[in-house]
Amino acid sequence: MTEIEWKHPARGGKGPESSTGAVVSHLPGVKNALALQARGMASDAWVSLSAHRKTGGAKIEVEKHWLDWYVLLTDADPGGSVKVWKNSMDRSAMSIEFGWTQTHAFGRKLKQPIHHDGLNILGGVIDRAARRYGGG
Repeated sequence: MTEIEWKHPARGGKGPESSTGAVVSHLPGVKNALALQARGMASDAWVSLSAHRKTGGAKIEVEKHWLDWYVLLTDADPGGSVKVWKNSMDRSAMSIEFGWTQTHAFGRKLKQPIHHDGLNILGGVIDRAARRYGGG
C-alpha cells in the first residue's frame, strides 16, 4: 500500500491540496462508499416522504457534485414563478420539511393562526446517519 504523507507548506510541503484528505477523497473506493451512503440516505428520506399524504410535486433526489453528494427534497416549482395559490401543490417541500401556518379555514380567516409542524425528513435522515456512524 502507498504511504501518504502531508507536510505543512512552511516545511516544504505543497499544502492542503496534497493533504491526506485530498488524496483519499479521490480514491475509487471512497467515491463508491459516498455514493452508496447518499443513495441510502435518499432511500430513508423517500420512505419518510411516502408516509406524508400530500406531497404535491415534492420528491427526493440525489445529486453528485465534484466530490460531494447531496440528498435533496425538491419541488416542481421551487422559486414560485406562478402565484402561490395557483401552484401550492408544487411548492410543498419547505412546508413538508419545516411546517406551515394556516390562516384560513372553510373560506374564513382564523382568529388565531394554527401552526402545523413539519416532518423534518432530511433533518431526521441526517440525525439517524450520524447516530449510526458514531457522529452524534
